[in-house]
Amino acid sequence: MKTPPRLGRYSLLAITAAVFVTGASLIAQPPAAPRDGGRGGNLDAGIVFTRPTSSPGLGQPMELLKPDADGFSAMFNGKDLSGWDALPNFWSVKEGAIDCVATSEPGGNIQSNLIWMDSQQHPEKYANFELRVKFRWVSHSGNSGVQFRSVVDRADTKHIGGYQADFDPRNAYTGGIYDEASKAGRRQREPRALLMALRGFKTIYPADGGIGKSEPLGQSSEALAALIKPVGGEFNELVVVADGSHMTIKINGQLFCELIDENPGALKNGIIAFQQHAGGQMEIQFKDPKIKFLPAKP
Repeated sequence: MKTPPRLGRYSLLAITAAVFVTGASLIAQPPAAPRDGGRGGNLDAGIVFTRPTSSPGLGQPMELLKPDADGFSAMFNGKDLSGWDALPNFWSVKEGAIDCVATSEPGGNIQSNLIWMDSQQHPEKYANFELRVKFRWVSHSGNSGVQFRSVVDRADTKHIGGYQADFDPRNAYTGGIYDEASKAGRRQREPRALLMALRGFKTIYPADGGIGKSEPLGQSSEALAALIKPVGGEFNELVVVADGSHMTIKINGQLFCELIDENPGALKNGIIAFQQHAGGQMEIQFKDPKIKFLPAKP
């Protein structure tokens, strides 16, 4: 696996204190998941995970469609994977949704991504935007997320690093922002945690490069987790906004986390991609991705 810190996040949580004290505020960590996060086995006895034998449209260009009345352009034609690029035989389209399956056999669980090709070819366009996409877990094991303002980490495996709207079927991290492969900086923050911005908090990294500070938002991490649809149920609606140094994650209409990254090393633009996580058997689906570009910040 290319990113050892990611593999270690579950085991590290198991030995990290569950609560951090910052001033008068108690900052709770997400509930710890099993040491392997459920990624090494199959937590769904009724499912046999089988990778697709083909990925129609993969690697073929697709131009953004004309913006709708709200200014959003579709990034998926609903039929095949045109406009996206990835390793073959992991991604396909099922009943109008983009589907990813990873299995436990050798070569079946490579850490990689489904890359929106236009953002890789023209990363400068993808600086300030509002991205909307629906997602749902089919499996109770796995890990995934939406990369934004990201960069190629390994061309051979199509692995992308940078800011990630994180989610997992156990909702230990869903709704926070992770720094995949340390490409967004992996800076120190208070309280110390594996995510760059925790669910339920606003985190600010100052322009002087100092330690990031967090303050609670209106709802607790646990209350926000309760708003996420169960595995195998309805799709969740994810909204990622990147506007200058200000980034927010909303799920099902509720603000889950806020990040202000004024650090000089912050990524200003880059690739949009969906994550295919290594480590075991999983299936996740994405639906109706669309983007609206926002004016450049002065």
